[in-house]
Amino acid sequence: MRIVVVGVGEVGGHLVATLAKDGHRVVAVDHDSSVLELATEHADIQTVCGHGAILPVLRSAGVAHSDLVVAVTASDEVNLLACVAAKQLGVKQAIARVVNRSYYEEEGGVAHDVIGVDLLINPQVLAAMELHRVIRSFGALETENLADNRVEVVDLLVREKTRYLGKQLRDMSIPPGALIAAIVRDGRMLIPHGGDHVELNDHLWLIGAIDTIPRIETMFGMTREERAERVMIIGGGEIGLEVARRLERDGVELSIIEKDMSRCRELAAELKDSLVLCGDGTNRGMLVEEEVSSVDAFLAVTRSDEANIMASLLAKAQGAKRAMALVHRGDYLRAAQGVGLDVAVSPRRSAANYILAHVRSKQVYRVVQVENGKAEILEVHVPGRARILGRTLMYVDVPRGSLIACVVRGSRVFVPRGTDEVVSGDVVVVFTVPEVREEVLRLFRDPREEAAPS
Repeated sequence: MRIVVVGVGEVGGHLVATLAKDGHRVVAVDHDSSVLELATEHADIQTVCGHGAILPVLRSAGVAHSDLVVAVTASDEVNLLACVAAKQLGVKQAIARVVNRSYYEEEGGVAHDVIGVDLLINPQVLAAMELHRVIRSFGALETENLADNRVEVVDLLVREKTRYLGKQLRDMSIPPGALIAAIVRDGRMLIPHGGDHVELNDHLWLIGAIDTIPRIETMFGMTREERAERVMIIGGGEIGLEVARRLERDGVELSIIEKDMSRCRELAAELKDSLVLCGDGTNRGMLVEEEVSSVDAFLAVTRSDEANIMASLLAKAQGAKRAMALVHRGDYLRAAQGVGLDVAVSPRRSAANYILAHVRSKQVYRVVQVENGKAEILEVHVPGRARILGRTLMYVDVPRGSLIACVVRGSRVFVPRGTDEVVSGDVVVVFTVPEVREEVLRLFRDPREEAAPS
């Protein structure tokens, strides 16, 4: 595909590098020439320096004969105008990053077909939804829901010694409807088979029916009865408020600390069942006074990555059970977990996952990155004439490094066997390494579309 990315900040820079790595022809547009120079050092791309919403600049970027425009600058208005202009110039699809929810009516982090723009993505809401999911799955480091909340993906750290440690997977009673898709051990990722085993401190990537996953978690020392009951949030911006709204609906005891007095008044008016405090969440004395040691989950979601990491470390040192930080900069993500944080969430990654899903295939609805891109979990909707149809899976050439983890058919969620078939209308959850992603997706495409002239 030929893709134009307008805005090469944290989101745009990550997209440009990933899309170029995937083999797409990428044109990056930004008004800052130094940003473009840096982008070319890490990816084989074309660049255009200029305002991304101006018609001559978009023409110079070749929008008229491009497949997709992604506008991810810091300005909602520039992103919307760039996408509307690109559609007028003839681009096939346009995606805009939009933070202000006044521009659309949907409650979630994405909206479709607004003022002619194919997709609006709100990274802040997506990040808030991810933090909320992590709190709901209290023992997991990361959790995602797929297939309209019928399938759950969980990154579980094995903290407890159980009788299943050291036992081969084939000898475990893994509940039907779920599986261990990957084991990450000492930074190395393994796609397991029956002869592999689980060790203490392994990261287990679990995929399966949303009601079945807790049974596997229990096998390795986690129970969903450990759900967070008391939560403290530092930072009352849009992300903090969005998380708080969702936690209030869950009936969680919540306190939120915000520096700005006027913002505290707004929060108090919005959050009827939460305690709103005006103060500095990075101040140890205040955290001790507010009994941070008794909270089940601590979230630092200010605009400063450094403040979020420091506040979370302070909370963890004072006895908070779990500490989570919002981290905007990509190079801070791995470092944040390396210094002792339980979870680091990136709005950039949340937004990029949605955009990459739309780029990679018409049938791919969601992409979940595993270990910062070492592998991916794809939610694929099977069309009527896909290559995979009409054969049992034992006769399907599924590429090495990938597996069909589970199938959703109506209300049924199951882990397929070799004697099963995928049928049109199924939702299939696939685990794959990036190197064979295109081979995997080819199984779910109509051969006639690929043969048709462009």
